Amino acid sequence: MSAHDDLPVVIINGLGASRPLAEGYAMVFRARGFKTYSCPQRILGFGDIRISAKLVAGEVERVLRETGAPKVKLVGMSLGGLIGLYYIKCDGGAPLVERFISVGGPLNGSALAHVSALIPSEAVHALAQSRPDSDIQRRIHAAPNPPGVRLISVGTKGDVMTPRASWEVPGMENVETPYGGCPIGHWLLFTHPGNHRVVADLLRQ
Repeated sequence: MSAHDDLPVVIINGLGASRPLAEGYAMVFRARGFKTYSCPQRILGFGDIRISAKLVAGEVERVLRETGAPKVKLVGMSLGGLIGLYYIKCDGGAPLVERFISVGGPLNGSALAHVSALIPSEAVHALAQSRPDSDIQRRIHAAPNPPGVRLISVGTKGDVMTPRASWEVPGMENVETPYGGCPIGHWLLFTHPGNHRVVADLLRQ
């Protein structure tokens, strides 16, 4: 058994996904023996990614106090992957995270996010920040990968929301699962038992 097997797992929900959905995803891994927790988010994740990262920081610190663990394992669902990566690389989270798994995260940005230009509202701030040319994206990719944190990006075929160009990042461990299918690959990442197995195995390795 690895020394990291008992670390708590914190789930960050994606854009438009309520905390109960993140809690449902957390339950999948709880049933596999992991101690899982879900992060609170504001405006269903549509708010500023920097504020969302602060909420992640608060939840990580709360979980560490509750469990007495030295670090957590962090899993980001869809846009939660981008939030988690920002937290680790740009907001001081690295010392508290043993590994980070982005599942279908637009880590290189999403071309679909350009629709944000048609909706000039703070309510879609995160959508604008997930554009490939955003300041958030530039800041994340300019920051070095922190030592001591295992960074993993998981994607699948048939994902029209975050295709390979969005989730595959140089310098991270990139894992493509076979459990996808166009056009619903993105949703299968969070609902297909095969994809649950892939993430569970990455949490254990």
